[in-house]
Amino acid sequence: MEKVNASPRTPVKRAQHKAPKKKHGTDFAIRIIAVIAAIIVWFILSITQYPTVNRTITSVPVTLSLDGTIAKEKGLSALNFKDASVDVEIKGMNYEIGNYTADDLNATLDISKVTKEGQYDLEIDVKSTHASDSCSIVSVSPSKISVTFDRITEKQVELEVDASSISAQDGYTLKTSNVSPNVITLTGPENNLSKISRAVAQIKQNSKLTEDTSIKADEIVLYDKDNNVITDSSITRDETQTFTVNFIVYKKKNLKLKVDVSGAPDNFDVSSMPISYTQEEVTIITPKLNDSTTETVTIGTLPLSQIRLGKTETFDIPLSAGEENLSGESKVTVTCDSQQYTTGVFRVSSIVAKNKPKNKNISIETVSLPAVTLIGPIDDINNINESDLVASVDLSDITNNGSYSKSATISISNHNKVWCYGNNEVQVVVSDQSSTVTTTSTD
Repeated sequence: MEKVNASPRTPVKRAQHKAPKKKHGTDFAIRIIAVIAAIIVWFILSITQYPTVNRTITSVPVTLSLDGTIAKEKGLSALNFKDASVDVEIKGMNYEIGNYTADDLNATLDISKVTKEGQYDLEIDVKSTHASDSCSIVSVSPSKISVTFDRITEKQVELEVDASSISAQDGYTLKTSNVSPNVITLTGPENNLSKISRAVAQIKQNSKLTEDTSIKADEIVLYDKDNNVITDSSITRDETQTFTVNFIVYKKKNLKLKVDVSGAPDNFDVSSMPISYTQEEVTIITPKLNDSTTETVTIGTLPLSQIRLGKTETFDIPLSAGEENLSGESKVTVTCDSQQYTTGVFRVSSIVAKNKPKNKNISIETVSLPAVTLIGPIDDINNINESDLVASVDLSDITNNGSYSKSATISISNHNKVWCYGNNEVQVVVSDQSSTVTTTSTD
């Protein structure tokens, strides 16, 4: 047997196995194919195993449109309709409606039967927004919504003022208050507006006034015929419009009343006359805020020669423009009282002329006044002498020659509370100084 020469055995190296590198592109493609396969399987199952399904879609918004309706032609508006939604049960192919949401449905109110004012229970019409889908409506909850329809119109109401917290300070009075503008325009349903009886501009702040003042109204309040406040949100107004309440303030004033006496001799004490008044003073209000609080006013004039005991005369109380008498009496009666006074008849022999015209001769033809009536305090009348009496004739208005009948003024010396009642005529002749007529009496 042949001997084989062999070298020492060399160890055999084991082959090292490296993991194959992943091919990312191939893996991604496999995943896409898997998804598509799943969809296909789901589609097949949807068609074969679950061909139709029922689903409930919640909170589907409901819309209301008047376009093209009889309601719009008649001018009707929906009053109380606000945001509304319904729950809708639908039925259809699973692959069509399986992912439906509220956005895939359109819910509208059917107002085809609305033809006049009133409240209607309107049915809700729901449709799919996808015309090609085989989607049917199973139920709608709620199935109806109540809506009131009426005509929206305008009404103008004259404004009143409620400002009970506004007053005038002592010595003043709050004469009137008015609001500007004095009319408010309200918009709302015709039937609702018809319930408004009045509108009031309210002032809530407290204040005491001494002059005319304007204050912005805090609130406009509406009332019905039974004086109940109307709080109707369907009635609106222009909220940007402001209303101002104007307060007119008057001042209180006392008028002291008196009569003037005319034709009295220089030495006569007019203040001593026994004259009484049904009202010696009255309280008025005046728009003249700078006037004094007290004023003496003359209500009329009495000629002294026409005042007798017991005589009465009625006068109107004089008022300036805008003033008002708070007493309620517009007239005052003046009376010459007879208590402690009496009447006497006397002869007057002393007659004189006053204020003679220049370059003229004056002849007084009346020798005496035999029956002159005097009125005065009892003691004075009893102590008068003829020597105390003088009749004077005023000739200041005479310029031409001639014979004149002039009324004489009787002066009673030492008795300044006594006056003459009645008219005492004196005959006077006026001539040029070159005339031969003799003057019998001078100043």
